[in-house]
Amino acid sequence: MTGSRGARHGPGHGAAPRPERPVRPGPAWWLVALLSGAIALYALGHLVFRERVFVDALAASFKARPWGIYPHAFFGMIAITLGPLQFLPTAGMPRGARHRTLGKIYVGAAMMTGVTGLYMAAWAHGGRIAEVGFTGMALAILATTALAWKHAVSRDFPAHRRWMIRSYAVLFSAVTLRLWLPVVVVLHAGAFTPSYRWVAWLSWIPNVLWAEWYVRKRPHPAALN
Repeated sequence: MTGSRGARHGPGHGAAPRPERPVRPGPAWWLVALLSGAIALYALGHLVFRERVFVDALAASFKARPWGIYPHAFFGMIAITLGPLQFLPTAGMPRGARHRTLGKIYVGAAMMTGVTGLYMAAWAHGGRIAEVGFTGMALAILATTALAWKHAVSRDFPAHRRWMIRSYAVLFSAVTLRLWLPVVVVLHAGAFTPSYRWVAWLSWIPNVLWAEWYVRKRPHPAALN
C-alpha cells in the first residue's frame, strides 16, 4: 500500500522519469520533408544516370568537372535528407544520441556541399552574375553550418538551433531553385541563361530572409511545425 501511495505522488520518491513523448510533425514539416526527398532523388539520379540527366545548358561544365558535380550531388543528397529529421518536433529537448549522430553527419555533408558548391560556382553557367550568386550561396552554407556546430560544441543549444535553421534554409535552395527556375523561364519567354542568373540569387536569398524572420519570431525554436 505504501508503494502505491508513493507512485501517485509523481516525480520524486524514486519514481522513474517519464520517457520523452513524441509529437506529431505539422504540415510545414511534411511539406519540407516531401520536397527535400524529391530533390534527394533528383540528386541520386545524377549519381546513377550521370550525363543522361544533365540539363543541356549545364552539361558541358558538369562533364568538365566530375569531381565537383558528383560529390556536390552526393553530399547535398545526404544533407537535405537529414535536415528534416533533425527538425522533428518532440515534447522536450535535446533528443539524445540519435540527434547528435545525425547532426554530425549533417554538418559534415553540408560543409562538403558548400565546399564543392564553391568550386562549381567559379564556372557557373550565366557568367559573373551567376558565379557571384552561387558563390554567396556556398559561403552562406559554410558559415551558417560552422556557426551551428560551434554553438552545439559550446552547448549553447538555443543559438545552435537558430543557426541550424539558417543553415538548412540556405541548403533548401536546392529545392527552391527548381521551384523558381520554371517560373522565371516562363517570364523570360523560355530563355534559360537569363533565368539562371536570376535563380542564382532567388534560390537562397528569400530563404535566408525567411529563416531570419522565423528565428526572430520564435527566439527558442525547437522544431519546424
